[in-house]
Amino acid sequence: MTQELLRVDALSKNFGGLAALRNLSFAVKAGEIVGLIGPNGAGKTTAFNLISGTMAPSSGTVTFAGQSITGGPPSRVVVAGLARTFQSTSTYPQVSVAENIYRGLLSRVAGTAVAQLTGRRDGLIPASAVSSEIDAILDMLDLQAWRDIPAGSLAYGLQKKLGIAIAMATRPKILLLDEPAAGLNHEECNELGRLLRRLQTLGLTLLLVEHHMALVMDLCERIVVLVQGEKIAEGTPAQVRENPAVIEAYLGAPDYAHA
Repeated sequence: MTQELLRVDALSKNFGGLAALRNLSFAVKAGEIVGLIGPNGAGKTTAFNLISGTMAPSSGTVTFAGQSITGGPPSRVVVAGLARTFQSTSTYPQVSVAENIYRGLLSRVAGTAVAQLTGRRDGLIPASAVSSEIDAILDMLDLQAWRDIPAGSLAYGLQKKLGIAIAMATRPKILLLDEPAAGLNHEECNELGRLLRRLQTLGLTLLLVEHHMALVMDLCERIVVLVQGEKIAEGTPAQVRENPAVIEAYLGAPDYAHA
Protein backbone atom coordinates (compact mmCIF):
# COMPACT_ATOMS: atom_id res chain seq x y z
CA MET A 1 0.00 0.00 0.00
CA THR A 2 1.29 3.47 -0.92
CA GLN A 3 2.34 5.51 2.09
CA GLU A 4 0.20 8.44 3.15
CA LEU A 5 2.31 11.59 3.05
CA LEU A 6 -0.08 14.41 3.98
CA ARG A 7 -3.23 14.28 6.10
CA VAL A 8 -5.60 17.13 6.86
CA ASP A 9 -8.09 16.42 9.67
CA ALA A 10 -11.13 18.59 10.46
CA LEU A 11 -9.26 21.73 9.47
CA SER A 12 -11.20 24.95 10.13
CA LYS A 13 -10.42 28.66 9.98
CA ASN A 14 -12.60 31.49 11.25
CA PHE A 15 -12.06 35.19 10.64
CA GLY A 16 -14.23 36.82 13.27
CA GLY A 17 -17.73 35.57 12.55
CA LEU A 18 -16.83 34.29 9.08
CA ALA A 19 -15.99 30.60 8.64
CA ALA A 20 -13.56 30.54 5.71
CA LEU A 21 -12.97 26.80 6.07
CA ARG A 22 -15.04 24.20 7.92
CA ASN A 23 -13.91 20.70 8.93
CA LEU A 24 -11.83 19.97 5.85
CA SER A 25 -10.38 16.45 5.81
CA PHE A 26 -8.46 14.64 3.08
CA ALA A 27 -5.17 12.80 2.56
CA VAL A 28 -2.51 12.69 -0.13
CA LYS A 29 -0.45 9.56 -0.76
CA ALA A 30 3.21 9.65 -1.73
CA GLY A 31 3.58 10.03 -5.49
CA GLU A 32 0.02 11.23 -6.11
CA ILE A 33 -1.17 14.31 -7.95
CA VAL A 34 -4.26 15.66 -6.15
CA GLY A 35 -6.33 18.67 -7.16
CA LEU A 36 -8.18 21.05 -4.84
CA ILE A 37 -10.88 22.88 -6.80
CA GLY A 38 -13.88 25.12 -6.22
CA PRO A 39 -15.30 28.51 -7.16
CA ASN A 40 -13.70 31.76 -6.02
CA GLY A 41 -14.08 32.17 -2.27
CA ALA A 42 -14.40 28.42 -1.67
CA GLY A 43 -11.51 28.37 0.82
CA LYS A 44 -8.81 26.83 -1.36
CA THR A 45 -6.09 29.41 -0.68
CA THR A 46 -7.01 29.44 3.02
CA ALA A 47 -6.49 25.67 3.04
CA PHE A 48 -3.07 26.11 1.41
CA ASN A 49 -2.15 28.78 3.97
CA LEU A 50 -3.06 26.44 6.82
CA ILE A 51 -1.25 23.44 5.33
CA SER A 52 1.92 25.40 4.54
CA GLY A 53 2.07 27.00 7.99
CA THR A 54 1.62 30.62 6.93
CA MET A 55 -1.58 30.72 8.96
CA ALA A 56 -2.68 28.88 12.11
CA PRO A 57 -5.99 27.00 12.00
CA SER A 58 -8.87 27.72 14.36
CA SER A 59 -9.14 23.96 14.83
CA GLY A 60 -7.99 20.75 13.21
CA THR A 61 -4.59 19.26 12.42
CA VAL A 62 -2.13 18.91 9.56
CA THR A 63 0.14 15.86 9.60
CA PHE A 64 3.06 15.48 7.21
CA ALA A 65 5.14 12.30 6.97
CA GLY A 66 3.73 11.20 10.31
CA GLN A 67 4.59 14.43 12.15
CA SER A 68 2.30 17.30 13.10
CA ILE A 69 3.07 20.54 11.24
CA THR A 70 -0.11 22.26 12.41
CA GLY A 71 0.34 26.02 12.59
CA GLY A 72 3.85 26.08 11.13
CA PRO A 73 6.08 28.02 11.26
CA PRO A 74 6.70 27.92 7.50
CA SER A 75 10.44 27.35 8.01
CA ARG A 76 9.75 24.13 9.92
CA VAL A 77 7.26 23.04 7.26
CA VAL A 78 9.83 23.62 4.48
CA VAL A 79 12.52 21.70 6.36
CA ALA A 80 10.06 18.83 6.83
CA GLY A 81 9.76 18.61 3.04
CA LEU A 82 6.77 20.70 1.97
CA ALA A 83 7.17 23.60 -0.47
CA ARG A 84 4.64 25.94 -2.03
CA THR A 85 4.30 28.21 -5.03
CA PHE A 86 1.91 31.17 -5.21
CA GLN A 87 -0.69 32.48 -7.67
CA SER A 88 1.51 35.37 -8.76
CA THR A 89 5.13 34.96 -9.78
CA SER A 90 7.35 34.95 -6.69
CA THR A 91 10.80 35.79 -8.02
CA TYR A 92 13.52 38.37 -7.43
CA PRO A 93 13.23 40.29 -10.72
CA GLN A 94 16.53 42.17 -10.61
CA VAL A 95 18.79 39.14 -10.24
CA SER A 96 19.52 36.21 -12.54
CA VAL A 97 17.57 32.97 -12.80
CA ALA A 98 20.52 31.15 -11.19
CA GLU A 99 20.60 33.65 -8.29
CA ASN A 100 16.87 33.13 -7.74
CA ILE A 101 17.40 29.39 -7.43
CA TYR A 102 20.37 29.96 -5.13
CA ARG A 103 18.13 31.92 -2.77
CA GLY A 104 15.76 28.96 -2.72
CA LEU A 105 18.73 26.72 -1.88
CA LEU A 106 19.94 28.70 1.12
CA SER A 107 18.18 26.56 3.73
CA ARG A 108 20.08 23.54 2.38
CA VAL A 109 23.58 25.03 2.20
CA ALA A 110 25.69 24.08 5.22
CA GLY A 111 26.88 27.01 7.29
CA THR A 112 24.45 29.63 5.94
CA ALA A 113 22.45 31.75 8.34
CA VAL A 114 19.22 30.51 6.73
CA ALA A 115 20.14 26.86 7.33
CA GLN A 116 20.97 27.65 10.94
CA LEU A 117 17.76 29.61 11.49
CA THR A 118 15.59 26.84 10.07
CA GLY A 119 17.40 24.22 12.12
CA ARG A 120 17.90 21.98 9.10
CA ARG A 121 20.31 19.13 9.79
CA ASP A 122 19.52 16.59 7.08
CA GLY A 123 20.12 16.98 3.36
CA LEU A 124 22.64 19.81 3.71
CA ILE A 125 25.09 20.40 0.87
CA PRO A 126 28.51 22.08 1.05
CA ALA A 127 29.02 25.48 -0.54
CA SER A 128 31.23 23.82 -3.16
CA ALA A 129 28.20 21.86 -4.47
CA VAL A 130 25.93 24.90 -4.94
CA SER A 131 26.75 25.52 -8.61
CA SER A 132 26.15 21.90 -9.65
CA GLU A 133 22.91 21.81 -7.64
CA ILE A 134 21.66 24.95 -9.41
CA ASP A 135 22.53 23.41 -12.78
CA ALA A 136 20.64 20.22 -11.88
CA ILE A 137 17.52 22.23 -11.06
CA LEU A 138 17.87 24.33 -14.23
CA ASP A 139 18.08 21.11 -16.26
CA MET A 140 15.10 19.60 -14.45
CA LEU A 141 12.93 22.62 -15.29
CA ASP A 142 14.40 23.23 -18.78
CA LEU A 143 15.65 26.67 -17.72
CA GLN A 144 19.36 26.28 -18.48
CA ALA A 145 19.18 28.64 -21.49
CA TRP A 146 18.08 31.47 -19.20
CA ARG A 147 20.62 30.81 -16.41
CA ASP A 148 22.17 34.30 -16.41
CA ILE A 149 19.12 36.29 -17.52
CA PRO A 150 17.46 38.65 -14.97
CA ALA A 151 14.26 36.99 -13.79
CA GLY A 152 12.21 40.11 -14.40
CA SER A 153 12.97 40.01 -18.12
CA LEU A 154 11.55 36.49 -18.59
CA ALA A 155 8.23 35.89 -20.29
CA TYR A 156 5.40 35.29 -17.80
CA GLY A 157 5.27 31.55 -18.43
CA LEU A 158 9.00 31.22 -17.74
CA GLN A 159 8.63 33.25 -14.54
CA LYS A 160 5.96 30.79 -13.37
CA LYS A 161 8.32 27.92 -14.16
CA LEU A 162 11.10 29.68 -12.24
CA GLY A 163 8.78 29.88 -9.22
CA ILE A 164 8.52 26.09 -9.35
CA ALA A 165 12.32 25.83 -9.68
CA ILE A 166 12.82 27.97 -6.55
CA ALA A 167 10.44 25.71 -4.64
CA MET A 168 12.23 22.61 -5.97
CA ALA A 169 15.51 24.01 -4.65
CA THR A 170 14.31 23.20 -1.12
CA ARG A 171 14.13 19.53 -2.23
CA PRO A 172 10.50 18.98 -1.19
CA LYS A 173 8.69 15.68 -0.85
CA ILE A 174 5.42 17.40 -1.70
CA LEU A 175 4.86 20.57 -3.72
CA LEU A 176 1.76 22.74 -3.24
CA LEU A 177 0.96 24.66 -6.42
CA ASP A 178 -1.43 27.60 -6.11
CA GLU A 179 -3.02 28.19 -9.56
CA PRO A 180 0.08 27.29 -11.59
CA ALA A 181 -1.79 27.70 -14.90
CA ALA A 182 -3.12 31.20 -14.14
CA GLY A 183 -2.24 33.56 -16.98
CA LEU A 184 -0.81 30.84 -19.23
CA ASN A 185 -1.90 30.28 -22.80
CA HIS A 186 -3.01 26.91 -24.19
CA GLU A 187 0.44 25.70 -25.22
CA GLU A 188 1.99 26.88 -21.94
CA CYS A 189 -0.69 24.94 -20.03
CA ASN A 190 0.14 21.82 -22.01
CA GLU A 191 3.84 22.32 -21.28
CA LEU A 192 3.03 22.80 -17.59
CA GLY A 193 1.13 19.52 -17.55
CA ARG A 194 4.09 17.71 -19.11
CA LEU A 195 6.47 19.28 -16.59
CA LEU A 196 4.37 18.29 -13.59
CA ARG A 197 4.07 14.72 -14.85
CA ARG A 198 7.85 14.61 -15.24
CA LEU A 199 8.31 15.85 -11.67
CA GLN A 200 5.94 13.11 -10.52
CA THR A 201 8.07 10.46 -12.25
CA LEU A 202 11.05 11.82 -10.26
CA GLY A 203 9.20 10.96 -7.04
CA LEU A 204 7.52 14.27 -6.23
CA THR A 205 4.01 14.41 -4.75
CA LEU A 206 1.81 17.27 -5.95
CA LEU A 207 -1.22 19.06 -4.49
CA LEU A 208 -2.58 21.84 -6.68
CA VAL A 209 -5.26 24.50 -6.55
CA GLU A 210 -6.37 25.23 -10.09
CA HIS A 211 -9.28 26.69 -12.09
CA HIS A 212 -8.16 25.30 -15.44
CA MET A 213 -10.40 22.23 -15.44
CA ALA A 214 -8.97 20.61 -18.56
CA LEU A 215 -5.55 20.55 -16.86
CA VAL A 216 -6.99 19.30 -13.57
CA MET A 217 -9.03 16.51 -15.15
CA ASP A 218 -6.09 15.35 -17.27
CA LEU A 219 -3.41 15.60 -14.57
CA CYS A 220 -4.94 14.70 -11.22
CA GLU A 221 -5.57 11.21 -9.90
CA ARG A 222 -7.97 12.48 -7.26
CA ILE A 223 -9.83 15.75 -6.81
CA VAL A 224 -11.20 17.42 -3.66
CA VAL A 225 -14.01 19.93 -4.25
CA LEU A 226 -14.65 22.88 -1.92
CA VAL A 227 -17.68 25.17 -1.94
CA GLN A 228 -18.17 27.95 0.61
CA GLY A 229 -15.48 26.54 2.89
CA GLU A 230 -16.76 22.95 2.94
CA LYS A 231 -15.79 19.80 1.08
CA ILE A 232 -18.71 18.65 -1.04
CA ALA A 233 -17.00 15.86 -3.00
CA GLU A 234 -13.81 13.84 -3.38
CA GLY A 235 -12.89 11.22 -5.95
CA THR A 236 -11.36 10.47 -9.32
CA PRO A 237 -11.81 12.98 -12.15
CA ALA A 238 -14.58 10.80 -13.62
CA GLN A 239 -16.41 10.64 -10.29
CA VAL A 240 -16.13 14.39 -9.73
CA ARG A 241 -17.14 15.19 -13.29
CA GLU A 242 -20.35 13.19 -12.89
CA ASN A 243 -21.20 14.29 -9.33
CA PRO A 244 -24.51 16.24 -9.42
CA ALA A 245 -23.54 18.43 -6.44
CA VAL A 246 -20.29 19.42 -8.12
CA ILE A 247 -21.99 20.14 -11.44
CA GLU A 248 -24.57 22.34 -9.74
CA ALA A 249 -22.17 24.20 -7.48
CA TYR A 250 -19.13 24.58 -9.70
CA LEU A 251 -18.73 22.87 -13.05
CA GLY A 252 -22.09 23.93 -14.45
CA ALA A 253 -22.51 23.29 -18.14
CA PRO A 254 -20.60 20.39 -19.73
CA ASP A 255 -18.09 22.76 -21.36
CA TYR A 256 -15.97 23.42 -18.29
CA ALA A 257 -12.50 23.51 -19.80
CA HIS A 258 -11.80 26.94 -18.33
CA ALA A 259 -14.31 27.04 -15.46
